[in-house]
Amino acid sequence: MKASSLIASSGLLVATVYAQSNRSPAIASNGTLLSVFMFHNHCDRTSLILPDGTQGGSFGAEGATMCYTDGAYYWNKYLRKGSPLKIYGTSQIFNPEYMNAEVPNMDLSIQSAMAFMQGFYKPVDLQSSVTSGESMLAADNSTFMNGPLQGFQYAPITTYRSTDPQSIWIAGNLQQCTNQKISSAQYYSTDDYKEVLEESKPFFEALYEPYFAGVFEDYHMVFYYAYSLYDYVSQNRAAGNSTLLEMSDEDFDQLHAYANHLQFNVYGNTTTSLNPNWVAADQTKDLRDVGGRLIAGKIARDFRTSISSPGGRANKINFVLSGYDIMLSFFAIANLPSRSSNFLGLPDLGSSMVFELYTDDETINTDHIISPETFKVAFGFRNGTSVDDTLTYWPLFDQDSDEFSMPYSDFLQKLDEVAVTSLGQWCNVCSAKLDFCQATGPVNSPSGSNGGQNSSQRNGLAPAVAGVIGAIIMLALVGIAAAIAFLVFGVGVKRDRRRGSVLSNMSSIGRSQPKEKLESEIELPLSPTAQPMPRAFGDDNEFDYGTTSTVATKVASPLASPQEAHFKAWESRL
Repeated sequence: MKASSLIASSGLLVATVYAQSNRSPAIASNGTLLSVFMFHNHCDRTSLILPDGTQGGSFGAEGATMCYTDGAYYWNKYLRKGSPLKIYGTSQIFNPEYMNAEVPNMDLSIQSAMAFMQGFYKPVDLQSSVTSGESMLAADNSTFMNGPLQGFQYAPITTYRSTDPQSIWIAGNLQQCTNQKISSAQYYSTDDYKEVLEESKPFFEALYEPYFAGVFEDYHMVFYYAYSLYDYVSQNRAAGNSTLLEMSDEDFDQLHAYANHLQFNVYGNTTTSLNPNWVAADQTKDLRDVGGRLIAGKIARDFRTSISSPGGRANKINFVLSGYDIMLSFFAIANLPSRSSNFLGLPDLGSSMVFELYTDDETINTDHIISPETFKVAFGFRNGTSVDDTLTYWPLFDQDSDEFSMPYSDFLQKLDEVAVTSLGQWCNVCSAKLDFCQATGPVNSPSGSNGGQNSSQRNGLAPAVAGVIGAIIMLALVGIAAAIAFLVFGVGVKRDRRRGSVLSNMSSIGRSQPKEKLESEIELPLSPTAQPMPRAFGDDNEFDYGTTSTVATKVASPLASPQEAHFKAWESRL
């Protein structure tokens, strides 16, 4: 059988094929969800090369709708009151203590994450007056002004530039990882690449005149450019390009298969990815999948942070949005291609990997004491964002094929075997030349702590210390100048003792100012999303909202979108 036929039969990533389980193991065991880690691919964009030959890759309404829809899907699954998978100790009102969203500092990633958060944390329409009620938000008889956009929740998103040490844990920084680029380039000298390159030439050459002429050069019509060609056709067919819609489904599927094969071999390698001794092995072979190894290290770090935090409050919801390359790498190191050949293919735009940390210890609802021995982790994958794409659960690593969860301790052990666990390790295995890699040691951790000293710390004041000293000197000079101005010109400083919130200033226009409270008396931040903090795993906070009551009672507010009708169907499959 020819290589193209083999490739075509080995894997377009379709969520409805080979689905293992549409039901979370946490529900199957009547468990309680404690924390989730979501890794999300960016949503729809224009093709990287536009039909007029210019650069594309822009985010638009289609991408925003896609990510918003997916955020609403996960709201229904993890935050909605009454959901069997509601994350314990959370509510539908944003709380920065347990929600952590991180993306690379790139427009497409940031815009996708913002749209997702709009669906995940829907607007909260609080009543204009809160005066009584058992379930009110720690009220002090104040009058509140609802936020703009019907109570839009401003969920912050942390972004990292490629020069920030924290960026490696969410983006992989593959362009700065020299050995990863060497490793990926080695694929082009393999027998597999040479065979597919030669065998596919007639196929690519036949597509040039009818579909690519005037946009690509004829020398682009080879297997090496399979992903760029597929992306161009896929995105513009979806946008209604009449020329590309004339391409037969058979040719389109074949082009997709070539792109799958190329990208998986560039970012994953099933012959070396499962090696638990990868650091000591040939790094130029084992580093194709460094992006997956980095996200594995971050997953382990975030879950450990959640479990070790007071009351298990931190990192209950961990959200990272980045590229498909990291997904392909993780598929390889988690042994997922052995479960289905679909994992050898490109994930769709807007796809997501989810890791659910849960317990089936019923004492969480009685004495609030949970034994870590009862913790388990389940892995789910959602290929796309349409209402028909459910989250399907798969065994990880060397689990039995009918086991869709694994003990938390075993999960961490497997991650630690394949993960990049420190900044220093990444710098070393990548031979990276970034400034933060200078003199880093093996004690650097995913939290960004740096145990090694850089040259400025060894030879003089550290930059941070020098900055503090400089700031103190500047403040002293400003203070002296202010004192002189006061003595000479009678200039003084008047303190405004009112609260400094923008919302409070807006709501105070046209009415008298309330008596100011002492700091120790203030119970509510001036925000339409204020809420008490959970004390422990056993404190299952839920503050609902609505527009039909006069007090903040527990009234659920439906999602005002066309997707609402699909939620009831989703509930039966959670």
